[in-house]
Amino acid sequence: METSVNNSTEQKKKKKKHKTGEALSDFGLKILALCIAVISWFLLSITQFPDINKKVTNIPVDFNMAGTAAESKGLQALNYHDITVDVEIQGMNYEIGTYDQNDLVATVILDPVTKAGTYQLDIDVKSAHTADTVKVLSVVPERVEVKFEQMSSVRMKVEASSPNVAADEGYTLGSAVLNPAIVTIEGPENELEKIAKVEAEYSGVEKLSEDKSITTSTFKFYDASGDLLDGTDFKLSDSQVTVKYVIYKKVAAEIELDFTDQPPDFDIDSIPYTLSNDTLQIATPLLDAGDEEIITLDAISLYEIQRGHTLIRDIPLSSGESEMSNIKQIEIKFELDDYAEKTFTIGADKIEFRNVPPGKQAKLDTESIYNVTMIGPAEIIEKLSPEDLKVVADISDITADGSFNHEIMVYSDKYHNIWNNGSHAASITVGEITTVTPVSSTSSGKS
Repeated sequence: METSVNNSTEQKKKKKKHKTGEALSDFGLKILALCIAVISWFLLSITQFPDINKKVTNIPVDFNMAGTAAESKGLQALNYHDITVDVEIQGMNYEIGTYDQNDLVATVILDPVTKAGTYQLDIDVKSAHTADTVKVLSVVPERVEVKFEQMSSVRMKVEASSPNVAADEGYTLGSAVLNPAIVTIEGPENELEKIAKVEAEYSGVEKLSEDKSITTSTFKFYDASGDLLDGTDFKLSDSQVTVKYVIYKKVAAEIELDFTDQPPDFDIDSIPYTLSNDTLQIATPLLDAGDEEIITLDAISLYEIQRGHTLIRDIPLSSGESEMSNIKQIEIKFELDDYAEKTFTIGADKIEFRNVPPGKQAKLDTESIYNVTMIGPAEIIEKLSPEDLKVVADISDITADGSFNHEIMVYSDKYHNIWNNGSHAASITVGEITTVTPVSSTSSGKS
């Protein structure tokens, strides 16, 4: 029984070895067949088909200026773009039979380029494998047109062009603020010389009542005659600019005058005058400002007002404001054709000192005040006398003893539409009561 089991096991082992041997034998035969096929194909390629023609498409063309005369002269290619070529080649079947675009190298020949100009340049194609013998039968395209220029650069201010941007009603559009305001333009030297103006154009439609910023990458170039230039060959340091539109509120401003050095009870409205502009149109950055305002010019001293004389005052504006008609000053013309002047000498006893320091008294150093000229309506000046005039010296600004040349005011209590033509001063001495002899009873220190 045991012998029978052993025989059966041995038979199974023999069968398994037999199958393994057969498998190895089949694999070896397959390898052998493959080698024979390759050798046969190689022999046929050499003997039956030694040369073949083959087309290869979409071969990238290399454009490299490194080390060329064009590079040494600072030339640059303006209109070249990466291209590919289709090639027909001839060679041994076993060498080029499997060629594709990676097995060929196409190059633009730059040897003819020695100066600026437009060239028709040949495209050279070679095998990427130096050991292969490959004949190029055709190249499509066989040439490429390239323009070379001497390049330069220039820095220019950019202006905004926004034909469709406007301010809403009651507002006005100020100057656009650009960032960057200056750009560097690179391009052909002879073309750069033609540029007179650079514009950043925004074609959007806007109706603005507050500031707004936009970004644009559209640039236009103009010559000195205003003609548009072809900017195809220009390169800018900044591909886009930000344009900020600044909005101002429109305000109607009424002009008013302010006067100083008026005597007591003087009727300032009695002085006739005309203004070069009664009202102004102001543009203010304060968008919540009212629609109207009053602008008061710098004060006019009564002493400045003379017959045949015109005064000029700057328009006082707040920071950022402007007059929309570009008016900078107001001319004030005093209509005094019916006015007259008269000059008087006034005795020292007519002067009245006011605000004399305690324990002090003042006196006029001269017997009279000379060359006091009064101006007013002719009918009043004609009958005016020294008795109609009053002379006052307010010395509240004096605290020390001594002699001073001090301003005095001359006016009339009787007529309230005449004034002293020009300021007037007198020599005054201030001191202790015991050392100063008053010239008149009025020197006791009225206030």
